[in-house]
Amino acid sequence: MFRTGWTLVLVLGLCGFLLLTAAFSTSRSRRAEQPRRQRLAALVQSRRGQLHTLDRQVRNLRTQVVQAQAVGARRDRAEVSRSKRLSRLAAEAGAIPMEGPGLEVRLSDSTRKVPARADPAVYRIHDRDLQLIVNALLAAGAEAVSVNDVRLVATSPIRAAGETIVASFRPLSPPYVMRAIGAREAPFEASREAGLFARWHDAFGLGFDVDEQDHLHVPAFTGHATLSLAQPG
Repeated sequence: MFRTGWTLVLVLGLCGFLLLTAAFSTSRSRRAEQPRRQRLAALVQSRRGQLHTLDRQVRNLRTQVVQAQAVGARRDRAEVSRSKRLSRLAAEAGAIPMEGPGLEVRLSDSTRKVPARADPAVYRIHDRDLQLIVNALLAAGAEAVSVNDVRLVATSPIRAAGETIVASFRPLSPPYVMRAIGAREAPFEASREAGLFARWHDAFGLGFDVDEQDHLHVPAFTGHATLSLAQPG
């Protein structure tokens, strides 16, 4: 009976010691983990701040990208518009060759024998005749005109130099072949000039042929263009 009592005391004492040891270990473990938890919480808070900053930077960068794309699109449209304008001006100035459908008009001197007492001049093509046909082709929608592969521009003179006709100061030889890109046959045929040459063809045998073609080539202007500006008096 005495042994049983001591055994119980020892068991209870051992259990108490184990409970105290466990409690002390738990408390010490909690005290050791507390700084780590604090550091982890601080790290999480820091990462949240960084993510917030990065998120704001991403939104700002996206806004800048959209703005840059808009500016680039406007620049592209402006560049395309500028390129088209320069191409149009170059074409109008004759600085580039052109190709496309249009009319080919061929004028030539008469092959008939000049009757006695008749004026031989009416049986020949003159500079004024070329001027009339060029103007009629322009009125019929021509965008580019050449005579015997000499490109004509707004400042190109067609003149007589003795018995020779010159265009842009280049001598021409008959037959005179005029190519006009963009000229339409119907309005040209209906023009006063075409009617005159049709009558002169019948009356004097002047060569006058009009041919509508799907593809014509007009070279670039290679002459010297002199421009003058008006000055205030």
